[in-house]
Amino acid sequence: MNTPMASSYKEMLWAFWLAVLVFVFPIPGTIALRNLLLLVGVIALLWTGRDNLPARIAELRPAAWVLVALTAWITLHSVLFATDTSGAMDQSRSNWLNQILIAAIGAWAASQIRPATAGRAVVIALAAHMLWLLGHQAMLALDGGAWPFKATPFAGYDYHGMLISFLFALLAADRVATLLGRESPLGLGRHPGWILLGLSIAADISLQSRNSTLVDLLIAASAVLLLLSVRKGSYRSGIAALCAMAAIGTASFSFDSRWQDFREAVAIGWSSQSMYWLTNDPAQCPTEPCIALEKSAYFRIAWARQAIDMIGEHPLGIGFGHDSFGRAIEARHGIAGWGSSHSGWLDFALGVGLPGLALLLVAAVLAMCAGWQHFRRQDNGAGLVLAFFVGGYLFRGLLDGHLTGWRLGLFGFICGILITAMKAPSRRT
Repeated sequence: MNTPMASSYKEMLWAFWLAVLVFVFPIPGTIALRNLLLLVGVIALLWTGRDNLPARIAELRPAAWVLVALTAWITLHSVLFATDTSGAMDQSRSNWLNQILIAAIGAWAASQIRPATAGRAVVIALAAHMLWLLGHQAMLALDGGAWPFKATPFAGYDYHGMLISFLFALLAADRVATLLGRESPLGLGRHPGWILLGLSIAADISLQSRNSTLVDLLIAASAVLLLLSVRKGSYRSGIAALCAMAAIGTASFSFDSRWQDFREAVAIGWSSQSMYWLTNDPAQCPTEPCIALEKSAYFRIAWARQAIDMIGEHPLGIGFGHDSFGRAIEARHGIAGWGSSHSGWLDFALGVGLPGLALLLVAAVLAMCAGWQHFRRQDNGAGLVLAFFVGGYLFRGLLDGHLTGWRLGLFGFICGILITAMKAPSRRT
């Protein structure tokens, strides 16, 4: 018997499961726990969720078909064009098909509860990571006397930068939806959403990850343009968003000294014939003294230049995998151990060719357009959240080699939840 108390208990359990899984996903050494949670979720869905399957969203049908075409291309490419067929097939299974399966599990689980409850569970889990990060740095500051920018409680700061970008995209879209007169699609209400948005900005400033800052600035700029174009006279909201952008940008430029020599490092990385990017030998450094070179920007641009050159040599790619750049480097220079070019777009193109990259970008753009269309036609803010979330991840994939692994898995899982949330029309407030 499905009593109100039983329904409430079920909703609480599923929300807890969603939050725990999102929280565990990025933590190193938790793959076994993550898989166990997914297995428990699938068993529960097969036992109790067979009568409540994810709804089909009409606006997403074109994006879904392109995703099917991309998956077929990746499989066909592994057989016909990959230099190592078995390796490409194995990576396509673990780093593509598995992530699609995780997205489907997220969509199915979210369909068991109210959309706002599922969205709120995701936000709570991501916000917990932001609090963990800020709390960790605060404790170090009490011991050391200075704020330890970039310090993280686990893994590298690129892990946390991805989480910040995820949270910021969700919250920015949620706030735009409320400013445009809709209910909070993530179930955050009026004030908590703004507080959490401020938390994500504080985490971005404290982490000092340039790529995360660039993604957040793009998301904020998109929010401003959307507000000003859709809702005439929303200048106060636009000014507030611009102030937030100024705070993020100013703090990054002020506290991160790497910006000072950024332009010079980019120019050298793109045009220098030095092999310093490959050997890391100070004797081959393109500047004198070598310490004056902003190495992060130099290496990224130099690797991007090499990846572009190798894509020109292999326009159909060499085989799916996040390490396609490393395999190309080994084939050209005989040096093993390399991985990503630090651009997911370039890694993807070098792996499955320019047709594969084109299909990926088309699918993402169609998903963003579908989210926007759903927001306008169905009056449902969940579509806007999906558009912002996909757009933020797509841009981050250009700047970092993040279209793989736990990042792609968590992205797919959250996308599944957001897509399910689009089934229920919202109401204007």
